[in-house]
Amino acid sequence: MRIGLYGMPTAGKTYILDKLDFIEVVVGSRLLREYDPEFDQRDEAGREKDRKAVANIMMSKPRFIMDGHYAFGNETAFTEDEGKMYDVYIYLYIDPKVLRERMEASEKNRKYLKYDIAEWQNREIQGLRTYCHEHNKDFYIADNPPENRFADVHLVVDFIRDITNGFSSLEFAKKRAGDILSSTDSAEIVLADGDKTLTIEDSSFEVFGYTTHLFDGNFYTGYQSWKQWLEFSEFTYHADDTLPVHLRDNLIQCIDKPMFILTSGHNLVWEQISKKLNAKYYYGNMMSAEAKYFITKILQEAGRKVIAYGDGMNDYYMLKQADEGYLVRKKDGSVSRSLKNRDLGGLRFV
Repeated sequence: MRIGLYGMPTAGKTYILDKLDFIEVVVGSRLLREYDPEFDQRDEAGREKDRKAVANIMMSKPRFIMDGHYAFGNETAFTEDEGKMYDVYIYLYIDPKVLRERMEASEKNRKYLKYDIAEWQNREIQGLRTYCHEHNKDFYIADNPPENRFADVHLVVDFIRDITNGFSSLEFAKKRAGDILSSTDSAEIVLADGDKTLTIEDSSFEVFGYTTHLFDGNFYTGYQSWKQWLEFSEFTYHADDTLPVHLRDNLIQCIDKPMFILTSGHNLVWEQISKKLNAKYYYGNMMSAEAKYFITKILQEAGRKVIAYGDGMNDYYMLKQADEGYLVRKKDGSVSRSLKNRDLGGLRFV
């Protein structure tokens, strides 16, 4: 298990690494300069050569976590060799305003203030996320602590510990896709999100009054689903309770292929809903946007045509990857705010 911890300068990667006592920790900048004491004097070609050499050395190690940088300003530092080095990527997101304040207070990092910090960070996130999608690697955005590097860091540490113990959206997706393939020999398979896709309402809110700020950053990776599962542990639901949600009958009646539900809602609620729909459902603390994407991709690689339905960012990559992606709109005809500024080309609207 080789883990890369990425993030902007002053994001607080070193502070988190210092808290880890259950996996070998490697400081990337220190390792580079140990390998080549003249690293800082090298031109970019020389630095890339050093990074490649260090990556090859680290590939021989089976288990460690090391910090990394995707870019410095407008210059991308991430290389293909570096990409091969890690099995898992964690990106430490920090509010751009906080990053700017930290850079202003750091003589070493003031040189980065000339860049658009928000754009730079978003470019890093999207670049790493795309790379992981294309190369079948786990990718998580740890957006905690959002403002203070010293606040609630234990959550990030606990999450990294769970990764070392087997938490993986990719492996979760492989198992779920395998189960789907063994459940039907149909050439066409329907994957459907649960809340606000198959149901009109958000079932967690209607049943428990549950609201959360976990997805305010609009990331929807396995880190956010992992935290949501911790919050869900507070709720219980009994099968004989009245279920105050309504199915989206006009959409459901149009589905005439084997359907499998991929839900991030509460499992006991969706157990009842899935029985009404006579459809198999999958859930859990690894059911993220990445898990849905990889399930879709694996089914396609097995020769199946995938038709997908969803309503928001948690479904976005699944919908874009599917052979047919259907985006469910709200009552007023608009789409989820979570999809603002996203490329919706190729999707069909329902």
